[in-house]
Amino acid sequence: MRALIALAVVLAIMLIPQLSGRFTVALMNDIGISSLVVLGLVLLTGVGGATSFGQAAFVGIAAYATGWLTTVHGASPWIGLVFALMLTGVSSALIGWLTLRLKGHFLPLSTIAWGLSIALLFGNLDGLGRHSGLSNIPAIRLGPWSLLETKAIYYLIWALVGLGYWLGRNLLDSREGRAIRSLRGGAILLASVGADAFRVRLALFVIAAQYAGVAGWLYAHTNRFVSPSPFDVHASINYLLMALAGGLGQLAGALVGSGLVLLLKNALQDWLPA
Repeated sequence: MRALIALAVVLAIMLIPQLSGRFTVALMNDIGISSLVVLGLVLLTGVGGATSFGQAAFVGIAAYATGWLTTVHGASPWIGLVFALMLTGVSSALIGWLTLRLKGHFLPLSTIAWGLSIALLFGNLDGLGRHSGLSNIPAIRLGPWSLLETKAIYYLIWALVGLGYWLGRNLLDSREGRAIRSLRGGAILLASVGADAFRVRLALFVIAAQYAGVAGWLYAHTNRFVSPSPFDVHASINYLLMALAGGLGQLAGALVGSGLVLLLKNALQDWLPA
């Protein structure tokens, strides 16, 4: 039954660009990009038990990294992807090393603090355009094909969502996944099976940031413009809301929650003025 449902979802996603207009496809692109961030949150918060209000900051780090490299230095967006993931990985490892030892409510509060500070940093660096941001970011190319159009990049976004889901599922089914699932039992339970709670949580924190990094790369080259506002704490709260709406313990909930929140948000923007 699950296989049939999964097949139906895949077929529906493949057919949407052929049956829908530009606006619907653009909305589906936004859902796909958000789903990548929320997949990381499901792993980090839903499975690992570490609440983060700063995932949008990692999206921003990746978006600004590839935007800066491709506009200022004329690099390929694919080199921008490597650079974005490297910078996101180093940043998340450093932030995680400094904050993940905190207990109770101090950990979520610390994520709010660095989430705010990183968004403020984007808006105060001349090299990043300050609050005006970076524009004219080049579109992704696959050989001779440009993914400039909304429908052109659609399949890349959803292919990466599918890859992210598959990697997350395989991670949770592995030996490391069993250690991740044990995080909620505390350090003593993990120590009993020979695992260090801090190292497991730090690795999971970096993995979740990498999901956000891929989303940031897609965001930059899909919209071809980045500014600080989409990467503040408010955006991080929206990502957490998506994870909660879809079910924190289920990877498929990342897609459901992202779609539900963004579709309702879009509908309310149309209904409330009326």
